[in-house]
Amino acid sequence: MSGLNTPAASNCFLLNGPCGGRQEGSPTYYHVGDNMTVIFMKNFDHYNPATPGDFVITLMASDRSIPKILAYHIDGGEKAPYIYTITIPVSHFQSHLKPEIHYVIQVTYAPNNPKAPKKFYQCANVRFETSLHQVKLEPVI
Repeated sequence: MSGLNTPAASNCFLLNGPCGGRQEGSPTYYHVGDNMTVIFMKNFDHYNPATPGDFVITLMASDRSIPKILAYHIDGGEKAPYIYTITIPVSHFQSHLKPEIHYVIQVTYAPNNPKAPKKFYQCANVRFETSLHQVKLEPVI
């Protein structure tokens, strides 16, 4: 992936849910006791001070069943490009996990601005393992 720091880059301008029309990639593996760090970027400034938008991080099974909200962040008007880092303890949602199921972390940005698209989408594939010897980390691009 290239050009991410270019405003409105095509790799950031993904408007079709649930994952911007992207193909699934290799999963990143987490142990159920880990912290999961989600890093995402506001690539273009759609901030509307009268009605600030929001970023929502959700977890859903690979069948795209009803997502579980993991974190929520209000757009505070940070100037683009801006990188957000949100750490989510897997223990906060591990009771819902099944190690044999493939999951998707989805980040959406709803700018709540009539001059901008309604919502932007990005996803990453993840798996959760119960034994440390099964943990395998792979980059997700």
